[in-house]
Parts: sequence; C-alpha cells; structure tokens
Amino acid sequence: MQRDIAPDVLRGFALLGILVVNIQFMGLNSDQGARGEWTQGFANGSATFLIAALFAGKFYLLFSFLFGYSSNYVIRNDRSNRARWIKRCLVLIAFGAIHFTFLWHGDIIFVYGLFGLLLTAFFFRTDRTLKIWFRIVFSISTLFIVLISALAFVAEYLLEEDLGLSAESSLDEILRNGTFLESIPARLEVWLLGISTGIFLQGGMAFAAFLLGVRLARSNFLSSPIDEAANARLMKKGLIFGLPIQIIAAAILLRNEQGAEPSESIYLISLVASFVAAPLLSMFYVGVIRKLVEERPYLVLWMKPAGKMSLTIYISQSVVTSLIFGPWGLDLFQDLQTWQVFLLAFGIWLLLSYFAAQWLKRFDRGPLEKLVSSLTRNRKENQ
Repeated sequence: MQRDIAPDVLRGFALLGILVVNIQFMGLNSDQGARGEWTQGFANGSATFLIAALFAGKFYLLFSFLFGYSSNYVIRNDRSNRARWIKRCLVLIAFGAIHFTFLWHGDIIFVYGLFGLLLTAFFFRTDRTLKIWFRIVFSISTLFIVLISALAFVAEYLLEEDLGLSAESSLDEILRNGTFLESIPARLEVWLLGISTGIFLQGGMAFAAFLLGVRLARSNFLSSPIDEAANARLMKKGLIFGLPIQIIAAAILLRNEQGAEPSESIYLISLVASFVAAPLLSMFYVGVIRKLVEERPYLVLWMKPAGKMSLTIYISQSVVTSLIFGPWGLDLFQDLQTWQVFLLAFGIWLLLSYFAAQWLKRFDRGPLEKLVSSLTRNRKENQ
C-alpha cells in the first residue's frame, strides 16, 4: 500500500502536543504537573492557560485516532494479518513496560498495546457496527467522568470533605537528589496510580478514537484528494464549538489554581469540561493539517519524518527529558518555571524532528520501527 502523507504529518504534529502536556510532569511535579505555585505569575499563568486550552486532552485523542487509522496498514483487509497485529500489540506492551519502568511514568504505549488487542475484535465489523460502538464507548466514558467530577463537587462543597492536593510523590524527591536506580520503584509507584485512574478517565475516549480511526481508514479519510467542502465544515465546527469551551475551561482552571485556596472539585470539573469537548478541537487540528497537506504541503512536510518514526521519537523525548531533568543528567527538575518547560518542549520537538529527517535520509525507517517490524513480521516474509 502506498504510504499516505497526512497521517505521518499529523503524527509528527501530535508528538509536539503530547510532549507539551507531558513535560510539566517531567520537569515540575511528577504527580500534579503545572498546578499551584507553578501557575503563579503572568508567564507561568499564560503557559498553563495555553497548555490547558490548546493541548491537554486534544493530542492524545489525535494520536489514538491515528493508532486506529494506521491499523489499516497492518490488517489490509486480510484476516490472516490479525496475527501480525496481535504480535505488534504484544511488542508494544513490552516496549511500554520498559518505558514506564526506566524513563517515563506517563507512558501510553503499554495501554495502546492492551487496547489494541481489544481492537482486534472490531477489524472486520461493518461500518454501522463501528459507528454504534464508537457512540456507546464515547457516551459511557463521558458520562463516567462527568459523574466523577459531580461526586467530587458534592463531596467538597456539600459533605465538606477535604479533597486537597495529595502528598508529594517519592519520585519528586528522588528526581531532586536520588539516583537513576532509586527512581525505578518510585516511578513504578506513580505509574500504578496514574494508570489506575487514567484508564478509567481517558481510556474509554482513547478507544473510541481507535474505533473512529478504523472506520475512517476504510474511506481513505486522510488520503488525497480530500473533500474540501466537508473538510471546511469539519474545521468550522471544531473551531466555533470547540475553542470557546476550551478557553472558558482553561480560564476557570487557571483562576482556581491561582486563588488563595484552590478547589479540587473546580479543578476536576474544568478538566472534565476540557476533555469532553476535546474531540472538537482535535477535529479542527485534523482539518487544518489535511488542508495544508493538500494545498500548501511545503509548510508541513517537514513534520513527516518525525511522524514516520513516531515510536522512536516518542521514546527519544523521554530519554532527552530524563537527561535534562534527572540528577543523573543536568539536574534541572523543579529548577525551571512552567513557561520555560513549555518553550523547552518546542525546542526538543524541533530537535528530534530534525534528527528524524536526517535519519531517514540514510535509512528507510526509524530504529525502533525496524525492530518492531522484525519482531512482528510474518513467517512467510522471513523466508
């Protein structure tokens, strides 16, 4: 199958958004991210607002959509390729386990591998079935996280329960003064807490995005030529309905965090509103990239190499940030401000995008992509 341009460009773009969100947990507070003191002041507040309004919740959905969409390149409408997909998911689970153990407690590869196995049951279902299950999964996930935020509000304001910030994680202390080996059990502890809440709060929406990706891949949604009128409507809906909600939610979140006594339930409600409406802004991003790839490819094609070797770049982001913030590297954990780590994310992304471009001038794929391919190749292809 001929490789489409738009998925790679979108994936390269999504790597930026994922790093912008993750770096606050890498460099400021491993459990809470940019909250409390890290939001104070105009510069920090502006960075927090931009992260919440434009990045948080949007790019993991975009990446999830692309994961489902790209499964089409593996399955190729051939049932015999399901075995290869399953092997691929098992390899991702192994990669994810290594990743969250030694580098980054917010790993998504492990969860993608698990949910990818579940996705196997949907590959040869009808479009109608995929559409129904997408609506079911998305609706239940939305209802669940809205219910959680409502219960938090009731607990804090009606039952007067203390929902204050959790105690500092042991990983933070190790990232200030410890060793790399000491960070491993502490990182696993934070990962267990994160995955137990993340699967319930974000997993459903991610899987819904998987299903949408599988369905739209059948119609070559990201292939040229595109339906320009339909793409314009997609962008318009995403911008008009999505952006105002994100701005309001981010403004509430920031005002709450900069207040004398921040409310946990208000923080959670603003976060939930942002996450529930996130698909709208994600739609806008997809529409913009599709339009640029079609009409002005010279503006976005430089992101294609990073997207083509997204697994390598995703892991490399963790390696670079570990060396920047860890005491085994530059030891800058909690030494930078929120606005500084925000800008640093762009710098790291640009550097790794350049690395990807140079690598692909000499090789046909990234090193980790080649490893995954060799581990999951069908026996007939090995002969």
